[in-house]
Amino acid sequence: MAMRRTALLAVWMLAGAGAQTFPPEYRTEDAAVVSRIRSLLDQMSGEHNALRGEFQRLIALPANRVYRQMDAQARVAALEAALPLVKQAAMSEAVRKQHDEQMAIQHGAVDHGLNLPFRTDPGKRFEELSRQMQRNPAVMQKPGFMQEFMKVQQEASQAGVEQAFDAELVLFTKPLADVKRKFQNDRENQAGNPAAKKCYDDAAPLADSDADRFRLLAFRCAMLAYGTEKTEAEADRFRKERAQRLYDELSTKGVIRKTLTEFLESAATVDFAAQTTAKGSRQVFVNPEYEKKDALWKLIYRNGKEPTGVVVAFAKNWLAELQPPAPAPAPPAAKPAGGAKAAPAKSTPKK
Repeated sequence: MAMRRTALLAVWMLAGAGAQTFPPEYRTEDAAVVSRIRSLLDQMSGEHNALRGEFQRLIALPANRVYRQMDAQARVAALEAALPLVKQAAMSEAVRKQHDEQMAIQHGAVDHGLNLPFRTDPGKRFEELSRQMQRNPAVMQKPGFMQEFMKVQQEASQAGVEQAFDAELVLFTKPLADVKRKFQNDRENQAGNPAAKKCYDDAAPLADSDADRFRLLAFRCAMLAYGTEKTEAEADRFRKERAQRLYDELSTKGVIRKTLTEFLESAATVDFAAQTTAKGSRQVFVNPEYEKKDALWKLIYRNGKEPTGVVVAFAKNWLAELQPPAPAPAPPAAKPAGGAKAAPAKSTPKK
C-alpha cells in the first residue's frame, strides 16, 4: 500500500515531464511519457518493491529539475496544463487495453461484466482492531468491541481462503500448453489425495477435446486439493466472481482509482505551515512527528499548498469519473392494493 501511495506523485512528475510550458530542451516526447505510464501501471498492480525504483526513474526526468526551480504560481500553471495530458494518456484505449491484457495473463483478472457490490478489505480492519488491543487492552471491555473483532476475524479468514485460489485463475488465461504442464504437476503432487487424484484423472482426457471445460475442471481440482469441494457450476461461478474482483482492482481504472484515493487521504493530512530547521546539510521538520512522515507526505509538503490544491481538485474530479456504479437495489416486494393484507389462499375443497 505504501508503494501505491507514491504512485500519484510519479504521475504528478510525469505531468511535469509532459508540460508544454517547459522549455523545449526539457520536454519529454509523448511516446516516452506513455511508455512510462504503462510501466508505472504494471508496477502499481503488483505487490513488490520494484515500484520504488520505478518511482525514482520517473521523477529523474530532466523536467523535474525545472519544476523544482519554479515558484508556486509557475507550478500551478504547469500542472493545470499538464495534468489533463497525463490523464488523457493514462486513460487512452491503447494503454488500457495493453494493461488489462497483461493483468489477465499475469493474474487471471478478467472483466466478466459482473456488477459486484463493493467490499471493504476485512484484513485492514482486523489489523486496526488488533493494534488498538495492543496499545490499550482495556478497549476489549468496550461494548461491542469483541463482537466486532470476532466478526472481522472470521471475515478476514474467509477472505484469505478465497484469495488463496486467485493464483489458480491464470488457468483460464494462460496458453493451453502452460495449463497442461501445470495440470500435470498438480496431478502428480496430489497422488496421495484420493479425492483430488480422481478429479485430476477424470479431467485429463478433456485436455485436447474440450479445452474450456478442461480449464474449469483443473480449477475445480485445485480447489479440491485445498479441501474445498464445489460442483462445476459452483466452481465456474466462484472463479468468475474472483476474476471480476481482481479486474475491478487491477485494471487501469481500478489502479488509478485506488491511487487517487490514497493520494487524497495523504494530502488532506499535510500541514503546509509546518516549520523546518537546518540540521547539518539537511532541512528537517521542527515537529518530530512530521519528520517521521512518509516520502509522499513530504513531497506534497515540498510542492506547496497552492500547487497541491490544483492536483487535489483534479484528482477529486478524476476520481468521481472512475467510481464504480452501485449495484441496482433489489425491487421491493409487491404490496396488495390499498395497503391491505393479502387474504390467505383458500384450500381446494375436497372431493
